[in-house]
Amino acid sequence: MQTTTSSILQLTSADWARINQVQYAYNQSITFNKVVGVPIYPATQPIHTTIELIRIPTYLTSIRLITFLKQIPEFNQFDSDDRVVLVKYNLLAVVFLHIVLIYDPETDTFHENHTEDPIFQGKDWIEIFGEYFYRQLTDFAIKMSKTIHNDDIILKIFLLLILFTKGFCYYDISHEPTLKNSSIVYESQCLYTESLFKYCLHRYSWEKAILIFTDFLQHLFSIQRLAVHLKDYVHNHIDPSQVSPLMQCVLQLTDPNT
Repeated sequence: MQTTTSSILQLTSADWARINQVQYAYNQSITFNKVVGVPIYPATQPIHTTIELIRIPTYLTSIRLITFLKQIPEFNQFDSDDRVVLVKYNLLAVVFLHIVLIYDPETDTFHENHTEDPIFQGKDWIEIFGEYFYRQLTDFAIKMSKTIHNDDIILKIFLLLILFTKGFCYYDISHEPTLKNSSIVYESQCLYTESLFKYCLHRYSWEKAILIFTDFLQHLFSIQRLAVHLKDYVHNHIDPSQVSPLMQCVLQLTDPNT
């Protein structure tokens, strides 16, 4: 009996296992990295300077995303140097995509749901970066949320797809090391892309699944612009010694050859 297209595109047990692992990995990243040293929810944590932005919410998101990645089996199969390259050169873009999960346009606030994280206010982005950047950021978050139908599973898999895209942010592509085993990274990206598309077909219609992917491709440029803008701003306004080694790496404040 000939295999039909519809049967090929049905979610398999392996697809569900991959999706469930993403959910588990994300939850673990929060469990392992709880907020310390600042008032907990529902307190509001004011952010008035670039240094505060990097030291508190950006650092917290970065360390959680790295923990998230470490819980993904495919990521752990990458060459150790390749893992470093992908995190060093792509994590900032993933940080901005992650904002879609925590931004509430009705209150103009940022907060990880079901956590004791403090609330961060949108107006603080205006104070630090200006109205134009703030509008770019929040407009992107709102549009992206509509694209994924507020489905956090879709967003979490997209986090991986961006991280697995070599050279996504093109900060300094001439100095960015090549991957030692690019094929395994590509294969992993294909696996998650396929599982995600099948999931979208399962939850929505064929037309909506296509729109989710095509609209996401359009949003990639917004993510790149936001990440590059923040990186350039930080380079011009802070001393690298004022932030942790992790954030020096994520923000490309270290020597590109290290």
